[in-house]
Amino acid sequence: MFTLKNISVHIAGRSLLRNINLIAKPKEITGLIGKSGSGKSTLFRLALGLLKKADGYEWDGSISWNGENLSSRQNPKLQPVFQDPFASFSPFGTMRELLLEPARIKNQFFLKNETKSKEWERIESFCIRFDLPRELLNKTKQELSGGQLQRFAILRALLTGPEYLLLDEPVTALDVLVQKKIAEELKEINAKENLGMFIVSHDLGFLSYMCDTIFVLDDGEIVESGLAKEILTNPKSPLLQSLLAAKNHSFAGTASSSESSN
Repeated sequence: MFTLKNISVHIAGRSLLRNINLIAKPKEITGLIGKSGSGKSTLFRLALGLLKKADGYEWDGSISWNGENLSSRQNPKLQPVFQDPFASFSPFGTMRELLLEPARIKNQFFLKNETKSKEWERIESFCIRFDLPRELLNKTKQELSGGQLQRFAILRALLTGPEYLLLDEPVTALDVLVQKKIAEELKEINAKENLGMFIVSHDLGFLSYMCDTIFVLDDGEIVESGLAKEILTNPKSPLLQSLLAAKNHSFAGTASSSESSN
């Protein structure tokens, strides 16, 4: 259970988040929707232990995973996938080498040749699953598209054997066909492996396709939450009502085509 309780965040006397209470179930996909500047990225970074008091941030409340407090540190069982796939990888080295990073961390940065060979086999099996040709492993990030890199970012997160994924705007910078492919891959992972996910996005169409439960964040506060089908059928907050009105201009067409293919 991923739990945020009474979370408030301030910086330089300015309130960024106020009294956030959110529970995400471990095997489900939970979404957080909000406009740009609503506090989504702040909440995402706090959940990962990336907001530092040395940078001027102050916060109250608690964040926990299965009862373990995470408010001031990171947990390797919670793996992030960030919005910008180009910033997620070093420009030095091929993808084959960069994807060994989880194994290196696990083995204190030393890998025997036998261990390395087994890990490469595992990486190649993930590539088949993600429809990523094996020859892409020999390329640097500069030679890959955003969609390919984002799939590699998800693949790298899965290589760690996570208990939960946290994704920040995972398809925003991608074209709609790649969005559709990644959405379907994430749904399949959730269905087959019961891997829970917390997805932050401003795209209601994407979240309506992906999520079991949705929380609506407006100006730093949760203004509405519930099962996706229920709150999307009967929205109560002005923000969700306006987002639904604009849904046809977002991911809606792609989500509908994905739904019809299932």
